[in-house]
Amino acid sequence: MKYISTLIIIALILGVLNTAMIFAINNNISNIDLSLSSLSNKLNNLVDEISSTKRELETFKSFYYPIIIKDALGRTVTINSEPMRIVSCTPSITEMLFALNLSDRIVGVDKYSDYPKLVLELKEKGLIAEVGGVTTLNCEKIASLNPDIVFIDASLQKKFVSTLEGFGLTVIALESPSIEEIMNNIYKISKITLKLEEGEKLINQIKNTINEITSKTSKVSKQKVLYLVWLAPLWTTGNGTYANELISIAGGVNIFNDKNGWFITNPEEIISRNPDVIIFSSMALPKPPEELLNYIKSIPGFSEINAVKNNRIYILTENAANAIERPGPRVTDATILLAYIFHPQLFNITVPNFISNYENIIRR
Repeated sequence: MKYISTLIIIALILGVLNTAMIFAINNNISNIDLSLSSLSNKLNNLVDEISSTKRELETFKSFYYPIIIKDALGRTVTINSEPMRIVSCTPSITEMLFALNLSDRIVGVDKYSDYPKLVLELKEKGLIAEVGGVTTLNCEKIASLNPDIVFIDASLQKKFVSTLEGFGLTVIALESPSIEEIMNNIYKISKITLKLEEGEKLINQIKNTINEITSKTSKVSKQKVLYLVWLAPLWTTGNGTYANELISIAGGVNIFNDKNGWFITNPEEIISRNPDVIIFSSMALPKPPEELLNYIKSIPGFSEINAVKNNRIYILTENAANAIERPGPRVTDATILLAYIFHPQLFNITVPNFISNYENIIRR
């Protein structure tokens, strides 16, 4: 009898616990239902907000466009709506577009556009088509891509404008002979594509980097620099070029800044001007870097040049070369790299004589 009473008590306790558990579970389920209902309401509200924002954006765009742009050829071009399909006809313009986060809108680029790496990846996937060389554009190919806008270089590609416009395409010509013009072009593209926030950020980065470098290099003596892009004959640069401006900002003085533009010089004139630093920059070298270095050293009379005596000859190829040669958003990288070369002690760094991919050299 005693055991039976005990079993009855245990059964009663289990019954109470089971009832309590069922109540708790039901209560939790109710709470979950309430939470799900609340989450659903929030999601619905978020969807409504997104839809409202989209409508506001479309309304804004309807007031924003059309806009009128004056390009580098002095042409007045009307942009009627936000361009969603873009063709870039030079590597420097392509770099600007990618820096402004417009990769998803680019449908065509010239065959030399290879930076950033994403350009090559999108080419390989067939998401971006090649439209010919910089001076050999395939206008029919460009037209077949049905672009909303085509960006060209004013100096090298103006001959294609009439043909492209004959296909009914909107064409904007850009030119970047200086850092100021690079920033103006970034602003112009950001205005056309409604990437104003990205444009402002990129322009500020360029300004801040240049200010940072000049604040350091202005405190030390300038190095005399010879900048070469070809060796036979000796092609160099003078005043009024993008390369000359970079040299000055990075703390150097171009030994030929009393001349203008690009020109052919001779060993005797170089020897008489005695550069402290020699830079040879070429994206595609005619010979291995070591052979080029030995060739420069072996030019008659060059053994007396400070740059040769102090082993300050730098061969720049691939990304290091095109960062300097392409007037675009990597002006920051180019300025830093040249400042390192001219004043390694200022940045406590050792710079190799051969530089291809500079990313492992530049400190961010």
